[in-house]
Amino acid sequence: MIEITSDAIERVATLLADVPKGAERVFANAMNRGLSRVKTRAIEQVKTVYAVKEKPIREATKIKINKAGTGNLAGFVSFSGVKIPLYKFSVTPTKPATGKQVQAGLMKGGSKTPYEDAFIAQMQNGHIGVFERTGEQGIKSRKSKYKESSHTEKIREISGLSAAQMIGKASNIEILEKEAQELVNERIIHEMNRILNGYGG
Repeated sequence: MIEITSDAIERVATLLADVPKGAERVFANAMNRGLSRVKTRAIEQVKTVYAVKEKPIREATKIKINKAGTGNLAGFVSFSGVKIPLYKFSVTPTKPATGKQVQAGLMKGGSKTPYEDAFIAQMQNGHIGVFERTGEQGIKSRKSKYKESSHTEKIREISGLSAAQMIGKASNIEILEKEAQELVNERIIHEMNRILNGYGG
């Protein structure tokens, strides 16, 4: 959580007492800079901890900022989306039909976990992923109504984690909040001086 101290509130309110909504503008602008920093740094922080590249994170994630305003200084950043395919993390082998056991690791520099019943496969659309059999039978093809349908066992792709799960890790939240708080503290001084100098009207 990003906070504004009572000392900062009192100081800004005193110095900008003659400026309509001066203090509110200072705090809202500073808070929004902090929120923007969280949005920018969140994915960068995830990449330092987890064995996943930026592109699949962005493709699977929606990031939304609810900005602070002079009438309501509360703001937040929300992360939502789907889980990223396990194949996008650290996986061996990387090619289909090698006969080798699939192993995958989510954490950067961490050990890999064996997936005994998993296999690497490439779909008809070119998509490559880590799959497992579900035990359910599905129809593969039906050449004509006079012949029996050909059945095959259904498969499903194994997923890793979502961006929200990775960003939500306590250590990542702590780092992001610390960086955002430092920026907010700096921006409060900057925004206050800006208004005092006549550039924030």
